[in-house]
Amino acid sequence: MVNKFRNTILGFCAFAIVFSVHMENTGIAVAAEEKKLPEAIIAVVDISYILKVSKPTKAAEAEIEEKLKKVDEDLKKRSASLKKEKEQLDKQRAIISPDAYKKKLEKLNITHQNLQRESQVLRGKFNQVIQRVRQRLRGLIIAQAAAVSKEKGVNVGIDREKTVFFDHAMDITEEVLDRFNKSNPKNIKITIEENPAAAKKKN
Repeated sequence: MVNKFRNTILGFCAFAIVFSVHMENTGIAVAAEEKKLPEAIIAVVDISYILKVSKPTKAAEAEIEEKLKKVDEDLKKRSASLKKEKEQLDKQRAIISPDAYKKKLEKLNITHQNLQRESQVLRGKFNQVIQRVRQRLRGLIIAQAAAVSKEKGVNVGIDREKTVFFDHAMDITEEVLDRFNKSNPKNIKITIEENPAAAKKKN
């Protein structure tokens, strides 16, 4: 009788454990189903290509090139002026003292070195501006790619540069390029800090 009762109790415990495990597994399955991620729908965009050939990029680069051209012209004029001063000083060499000639020559050399240094600094600034503008344009391209993707029901965008292979049907580059060209962004500021000499002249 005792054995029969004990077997009944053990059987009930085993059933309870199995039932508990089943309920736990069912809970995990329901939770997993609730957290199921949406199916990935992928599009590929060649951002570097768009950045290279797009109208907004070419317009920005043309504006930077025009500013750089003006700076170069100013530096060339100042360099030519220094060259003339040196030529005049050489003509006066026979009628002025060696000490006076040396001092004037040193002054011209310092001015010339400062001009070269200024040229290097300005070119560095232009390079920084180009990088900032390209970064800004890149952000605008990504925004256009996101808009096109949303219309197509795409939920994952990949840069062509970082993709090993893909089905070309997934490539939306040309559509993004067309949209970006038509957007004609106006909020890209291209400013280059004036050189110290020019700032002093204004003051």
